[in-house]
Amino acid sequence: MTNNEPKREIALLWDKDTPFMQHLTDKGFDCELIIPNLLFAPFFSFTGYKLVIVPAGFGNKLYSGILKGLRANSVRIKDFVKEGGVLLVSGALSNKDAYNWLPVKIEYVMEKRRVRIEMVEENKAAAIVEKEGCMCDGYFEEAGTEGEVILKIKDDNDEKTKAILVVLKYGAGEIIATTIHEYPSERFIKRCLGRE
Repeated sequence: MTNNEPKREIALLWDKDTPFMQHLTDKGFDCELIIPNLLFAPFFSFTGYKLVIVPAGFGNKLYSGILKGLRANSVRIKDFVKEGGVLLVSGALSNKDAYNWLPVKIEYVMEKRRVRIEMVEENKAAAIVEKEGCMCDGYFEEAGTEGEVILKIKDDNDEKTKAILVVLKYGAGEIIATTIHEYPSERFIKRCLGRE
């Protein structure tokens, strides 16, 4: 991308080509892959993007090396959301402190399995998955004091809520954290971009 080209709507943060990028492009979304080297560049900015996506596996070195870039750019990411952007963060696939780059506290427990979904609160983000069941890579034990649980694991014989989709308002924007290990629906992406 040159300085004269307009920015894309979606920034996908990853360290190499990914099928997720192709999936978004095939659905007609204007998407750009942002690699760690670009994140570290002093001229880089999230200005102009509407949605920043951090795919599943970002916290596990076997899948990605993007975590270092996320931590180094936590202020830029925080400012992007604060100014009205939407940040979609998926499961880290790591039980370590992989979410400590966010401006809110999120505690993730890795537990890969197929689950049935229960809606806790009505929210546009619930459109992320359009079926009653899905694959998850874990759940959130905590999602900040301002976090709103939208979807949770249904009929889990555990007393505690195992959140799989949480929305956190931050400034004029929002952070959507999910452990759903499937591509988000086209409808969900459109809503994040303000098209619905």
